[in-house]
Amino acid sequence: MNTNIVIAIKDCRNNMGKSKTIYSSVYIIKTSGIMNRILAGVLIILAILISGCVSTVNPVDPEDVIVNAGTITMKEFQEMEISVNILNNGTEPIDSVKATSFDPFTVVSSGMLNIPARTKEGPSSTSINVKIQAPGFKTDTLNSAMVISYASGKNEDGESVSKTKSVPLQTIVLPDAKLQYVGFVKGLANLSEAEVTTMEIGKGQNATITFSVKNNGKTTIDKKSLNVLVDIENKEIGSNSSITIGEGMAKGGTSYTEGVVLPINKDAPNGETDVIVTLYMGTNVIDSRTIHLKVKL
Repeated sequence: MNTNIVIAIKDCRNNMGKSKTIYSSVYIIKTSGIMNRILAGVLIILAILISGCVSTVNPVDPEDVIVNAGTITMKEFQEMEISVNILNNGTEPIDSVKATSFDPFTVVSSGMLNIPARTKEGPSSTSINVKIQAPGFKTDTLNSAMVISYASGKNEDGESVSKTKSVPLQTIVLPDAKLQYVGFVKGLANLSEAEVTTMEIGKGQNATITFSVKNNGKTTIDKKSLNVLVDIENKEIGSNSSITIGEGMAKGGTSYTEGVVLPINKDAPNGETDVIVTLYMGTNVIDSRTIHLKVKL
């Protein structure tokens, strides 16, 4: 017995790069016998495969891409590699994930990876390494924002859809300043003499610590914007003292050599302790040096 099989083929074609036009064709195949019916089935499958129609898949919404890098603290114009954690809370994977910009910082390079869709346990996450360069420390970084790009879903051409996510990040940029000539001298009248980093002292005597500050960056550091704290680690031996740097420093500039006197307790235990000299801007540490004090028996 002969059987007529009707095959309808939809041909999805691009119209000169514009919107798609769908063409439909209908074929009638006469079959007889088991072999012919098998052949007809194969033709039907081929018709589906070559029709060219692709179902679209919605890309992951940027709201479902969660980015975190913590607080980024660095000195002006220096480069640093940071780790950026990215979570995909969408029901589709996101591919070719990378950092494309980070205003007002500069993205020097970025890793790129794929992140699977969320699972029953929660969002899928991973981290990428991004090398960045800081701007000058007087640049307004209050609105620092990193842009993450990714590909997800499919459009009518079967191609992945490019999306971006902009996320604010907390940043701190500090001057490129350093402590120099840190050590002990005999007294405030001897600040110009060579300093030593280890000193032996008697109970009830005074320890004089000397230092200066140098601006290795490109931006002028305003006067009275930096502070130095000199701290005896063992508080049974002595305490601490701080000083404000009174000089402004342009590129390559230095402060005057300063001196801080720390009294050693009369009942101090004998032995060794660290003396930590720390350079601050506000509450942020810029540089720190450690020297060593030994109290005699």
